Amino acid sequence: MSSEGIYIISDEKGIGKTTSLQNWVKYNPKVSGVLSPIVSGKRMFQIIESKAFIPMEAGETTLKVGKYAFNKESFDVAEKAILNTLSNKSASFIILDEIGPLEIKQSLGFHNLLVKLFQQNLIENSTFIFVVRKSCLNGFLTKYKIQNPKVLCLEAFKLKFLQNS
Repeated sequence: MSSEGIYIISDEKGIGKTTSLQNWVKYNPKVSGVLSPIVSGKRMFQIIESKAFIPMEAGETTLKVGKYAFNKESFDVAEKAILNTLSNKSASFIILDEIGPLEIKQSLGFHNLLVKLFQQNLIENSTFIFVVRKSCLNGFLTKYKIQNPKVLCLEAFKLKFLQNS
């Protein structure tokens, strides 16, 4: 898989990747996609274009990693937002935050979206920013056959993208 338009922000958990992306999005109206902030202690999806927040966590579900249980319908809404952005060709950058054990180890969460993006070359002519947990980076690159992407730690992302915002 060609990585021409692929950036990957990969760093440790809980150091501000999503917060930095939220700050960047405020000053860049041509950025779209999905962020995964924690709001009042709850994991959420934030659809960038509509500014909607969708609860990511659920009580009973089949999407489970460790102590977390996720709502499949919320992932479906987030996936639809990404696919709509692609079909509208309305964004300079498309963010997908975050890829982790759910996708890499269990082929759940955003897995089907990632397969569509890479196998159907839907990312061609788009610039994607994937947020991938550092512990999952090699698994992500291998599983989705991504070669030579632009991998940035949080500080490198800030230097490249935030200094002019």
